[in-house]
Amino acid sequence: MLSLFFVDQLGTGSTQELEGDEGHHAVKVMRLQIGEEIKIADKSGNWVSGAITEVGKKSLKIDIAQRGSAQYLKPELIVVQAVTKSDRIKEMLELLTVAGADRIIPWQAERCISKWQSDSANKWSIAIKEAAKQARRVRLPELADAVTTNQLLNLFQAGDQIITLHEVAKSNISQLKFAADTKRIFLVIGPEGGISDNEIDQLIAAKAVTVRMGENVLRSAHAGFAALSVVQTLIGRW
Repeated sequence: MLSLFFVDQLGTGSTQELEGDEGHHAVKVMRLQIGEEIKIADKSGNWVSGAITEVGKKSLKIDIAQRGSAQYLKPELIVVQAVTKSDRIKEMLELLTVAGADRIIPWQAERCISKWQSDSANKWSIAIKEAAKQARRVRLPELADAVTTNQLLNLFQAGDQIITLHEVAKSNISQLKFAADTKRIFLVIGPEGGISDNEIDQLIAAKAVTVRMGENVLRSAHAGFAALSVVQTLIGRW
């Protein structure tokens, strides 16, 4: 499978340049050579591929042999992820990205130990992009603005399927059923300290269903990956 790199915008001509940090990584770290084939994407699902024809000090150029675009799938899989500890952020985002989250919403839940900082969005975006490159995923998950519980509740619309993972729920996640016309599925993942009773009540009032992942309690950083895996299977993507 071809190595994947990202640019802000793809050109419309017969060649494509790779510059900046991505070009530097390709040339200096991966030491790619003329003749090797790579794929370059624009983060929104559009991509080109072809053989390298020029290599500079911190950039390269390919002759475009193929163009394509990743299909946007429905329903949209949205993970509402409570802000996790800093040492778990990269791992959590890697797992959500490779498991196919379409959108990730950072949630400042009541019991979050960590707080959303001014540089958090940049750190999360970098981790998502690196995970997508590893997974050869050309469409990046959208990283939404961080929300409080009240702001989260205002995001829900009629027809959304809202699933909250909670260790005391009576139903297992494998028992979920999805309507054929469901457009958006929200997976709400709480912090290490758990979702508060007040938050659970508010989510249930917003027509969320609570489910558990079995007898064992997963870390917040791992629960989203496990839940996405089940949902991807239930809706027939995996």
